[in-house]
Amino acid sequence: MYIGCNWSKELRMLLEKNAVKVDYVKSGAFGNFDKEFETMRSMRPVLLHGLGYFENTGMKNIEVIDFNRANNLIEKCNSFHYGVHLAIRNIDMGKGMSDVAIYEHLSKNIKIFKDNLNVPLLIENSPDTTIERKKYDFYPYFTPQRISELSVNNDVYFLLDIAHAKITAKDHGLDVYDYIKKLPLDRIKEIHLAGSGYNKDGFPIDTHQAMKDEDYKLLDWVLNYSKPDVVTLEYNGISGENEELITKNLEEQLNKINRICRN
Repeated sequence: MYIGCNWSKELRMLLEKNAVKVDYVKSGAFGNFDKEFETMRSMRPVLLHGLGYFENTGMKNIEVIDFNRANNLIEKCNSFHYGVHLAIRNIDMGKGMSDVAIYEHLSKNIKIFKDNLNVPLLIENSPDTTIERKKYDFYPYFTPQRISELSVNNDVYFLLDIAHAKITAKDHGLDVYDYIKKLPLDRIKEIHLAGSGYNKDGFPIDTHQAMKDEDYKLLDWVLNYSKPDVVTLEYNGISGENEELITKNLEEQLNKINRICRN
């Protein structure tokens, strides 16, 4: 099992000192990607996640994606699979779109991603909470049955984001273990990890803060039911944290993740 981590200057410093065990760095092909690519790639293979199109399985303008560029980047990064968010925005839905029509649209796009990428496709569970729906205009598409049907019927793998599952379960008043247990755990190829929190009104949100004990327990439990190729920490600091604290948090989390995953 490989360990991955979001790219950051703090991770770079830890890798240069050989202070942590990381097999892959993770980055999207936007922002400072081009500027940082040579440095990232000189240190580790890169798990490419995101091309800058806000791409997801429900997008209606999928033709904007340059799949030749995507495949060239995947090859340069040495990524062994590619994950896309399982989501559909309200703005991308046709008027009065039925559940069957939504499923068919998602399946059609999943097939396009799958047929045009040179590596296996993973679909990632998106967060479904009061705040995330407002922030990203997501239509609720979070039930384990729907996620499993899309994964199995389209013969694609699953990327489990534990933080997304956790805040979705909390917002819907579900037990997170029961919720995750019903997801297609046997199809998992990658797991994303991060801590989560609440906004000022007490709603669960995807903060990507440092992990807590409950997050490590969830990871340990999920690994009893799955065999991912890679487990990736999506932490590179949050607002208000300085470089020293981010570095400390990164090192502690990666050491704990390694102990859990490599036992």
